[in-house]
Amino acid sequence: MRPDRFTACRPSTVRLAAALRRWRWPLALALLCIALQAAGLAPELRWQRSLIEAGQWWRLLTGSLVHLGWSHLAMDLAGLALIWALFGPLLSTWQWTVAFLTSASAVGLGLYLFEPQLVWYVGLSGALHGLFVAALPAQFRKHPGEGLILLAAIAAKLTWEHLLGPLPGSAELAGGAVVTQAHLAGAVGGLVYALTHLALIRARTFREIARPR
Repeated sequence: MRPDRFTACRPSTVRLAAALRRWRWPLALALLCIALQAAGLAPELRWQRSLIEAGQWWRLLTGSLVHLGWSHLAMDLAGLALIWALFGPLLSTWQWTVAFLTSASAVGLGLYLFEPQLVWYVGLSGALHGLFVAALPAQFRKHPGEGLILLAAIAAKLTWEHLLGPLPGSAELAGGAVVTQAHLAGAVGGLVYALTHLALIRARTFREIARPR
């Protein structure tokens, strides 16, 4: 009897399904950004100071989901893929979602409060810096040495940008000016998420220890 061709294809199908399950969170975020870019919704969703002051507060968050153009989007999605390759399994889907919302909100609020000269902003990169920082404590618990290297890398990047401006070539790849302040604001948001998460874990552990036996 000849083997069923569908049975022969099943292992590769299973592997593909498993890969899609592992990458479902970044794929969902990527598809959302791609859909918004294809629909041309950047003007309606970008971070824009005058419209935020007029009451369109959602732009504090949605500015991180739209981009200057396809090259800018491709660069940010490559960064998202790198972060997921480094840290993906370390946080749950819910934790990644909260970390993203915290980081993106920190970008919007940080720019609004501390960059009064900025007129408008778009891009995922600020929130990506937040996701990177948010995952570092879990990385330290699993591989302390690698966590230290990654912490040094993100600290060096942020220091370079603060002192010397954007990394060479990043503005050309993005197709416009790079707002490095958004990277710092996102990293602060990721740090807030990480510290809050650690505090909740410690509080839960303390309650379990203190619970009468």
